Amino acid sequence: MKTIDPEMMAAIKEHKELQQADGGVPDTLVENRRQQNRLAPHWSDGAPAVAKVLDRTIRFNGEETDIRIYQPHAAKPDAVILFLHGGGWARGTISTGDWACHTFAAETNLTVVSLAYSLAPEAPFPAAINDIRAAMDWSAEHGAELGFNGRRVFLTGTSAGGNLSLAAALARRDHGEFMPIGCGLLFGVFGDNLETDSYNAYGPGQYGLSYARMKQYFEWYVPEGVSSREPLISPLYADLSGLPATFVGIAEFDVLRDDSFLLAGKLAATATPLTVRYYEGLAHGYAMFAKGVPAARRALSDTAAFFRDVASGGCNAEHELQR
Repeated sequence: MKTIDPEMMAAIKEHKELQQADGGVPDTLVENRRQQNRLAPHWSDGAPAVAKVLDRTIRFNGEETDIRIYQPHAAKPDAVILFLHGGGWARGTISTGDWACHTFAAETNLTVVSLAYSLAPEAPFPAAINDIRAAMDWSAEHGAELGFNGRRVFLTGTSAGGNLSLAAALARRDHGEFMPIGCGLLFGVFGDNLETDSYNAYGPGQYGLSYARMKQYFEWYVPEGVSSREPLISPLYADLSGLPATFVGIAEFDVLRDDSFLLAGKLAATATPLTVRYYEGLAHGYAMFAKGVPAARRALSDTAAFFRDVASGGCNAEHELQR
């Protein structure tokens, strides 16, 4: 497809207008996070219905952490979906993933837990990964109280959340910990090469995420003395064997598009059951803008279908790497 989906483009434009009405794009990271929280309810309004949405504070790694629990109607105890928002490891909140979490809960009948993991630069790599590992252990201990099997966990996330989902799975494998039963990786960042074809095409940020912003994100996330090619930062350099069934969702108009194609190619060479979906016309962040973009809602339904299939014991591999 040579042109962006008009509804996707309209949503990007609308978001920019909302930012301007809110005083413009903030100068500081702290204010940027606050603005995201203020604007998030606009994009979650009208999301698929669930039975309850509960905000809780839990404690692990010596710190208190916020979570948001989405309990569906006719909830199944089979598993839980742990959702990780995007935002370049430095921005984003549990509110910015609201529409996706409602969709996953409503369309799978599985409980969804959205985690407010530690953010860079205050808490750079590997703080967020350690939070996610601890959240999985918390889930195993407390899942029964909330009506789900907390040892059967899906890890899923958007953008940086996709990166963290995969990195946390790799870290748990390497530490001999119980593994997620599946990973849903949506328009994620998986490598440190900012000169791919998709970066060159969309780096100016005409469809949202830009080269400059990704460069800044890496600078915030990667501590001094650590290589950005550390496998848990850039999983394209990792041993990808021993992973659970994985879904890779790829947006066409996205600087990170080629990251996902490269990751899918490497996963296809392993025994990992793999489902790949390439969404022509969609841009980075489509999950957040699903309210106004029917194609984005269909894309999220594809991910939900993957969760349903794996939770029920299926894990059909569908290699779709063509562009």
